Amino acid sequence: MLRFLINMATLTLVAIALVQCSDVNDRRALSIPSDAITEGDVVFRRGNGITSNIVAFNDADGKYSHVGVVAKGDSGLVIVHAVPGEGADGLDRVRAVALNDFFSMEKAVRGEIMRYPLDSVQRREISVRAIEKANQKVKFDHQYDLSDTSSLYCSELLQLLFEHVGVDLAQGRLTRINAPGMSGDYIMPSDIHQNPLLESTYLY
Repeated sequence: MLRFLINMATLTLVAIALVQCSDVNDRRALSIPSDAITEGDVVFRRGNGITSNIVAFNDADGKYSHVGVVAKGDSGLVIVHAVPGEGADGLDRVRAVALNDFFSMEKAVRGEIMRYPLDSVQRREISVRAIEKANQKVKFDHQYDLSDTSSLYCSELLQLLFEHVGVDLAQGRLTRINAPGMSGDYIMPSDIHQNPLLESTYLY
């Protein structure tokens, strides 16, 4: 019985970790230098509530619980990310949101902007494809199935976008999860963050 309870608790923690953080909205902006962020950059955040603690328990380094990519929209730079529980439409999907929204102090106690060595063509391709995913309102992948790209979770979205320009962002790293009802390999934020070619341009 004890083993069953432990397994169920682990499953619950893992599921919440993969769902990532979705906290209340706050529009307070960070002062991000213009040279610290550009399209194609990878952004990480960790929430300030119980979800972030759960992620820390389950992920490899526990530093971040969510990841997105910088894209260039009609109104300027935005963050594209796959997320449940955010947005006025109530849909769990890929979204393009303002920098202030993604970096809200109510959504993140800390975060980081990182840059992969891409050329301008690759950056633009990632940006365009990211905006397309948001415009298509691609559903959030609650099954966390890497073999099916019709729906996407946050790390899966990043991996797919970079694969389009010939980059394996997670470098083959996967997190193995074995729990009742959830068993397999998943890309977690730390699997991407550990890429040694990612260079930090801004910490908050």
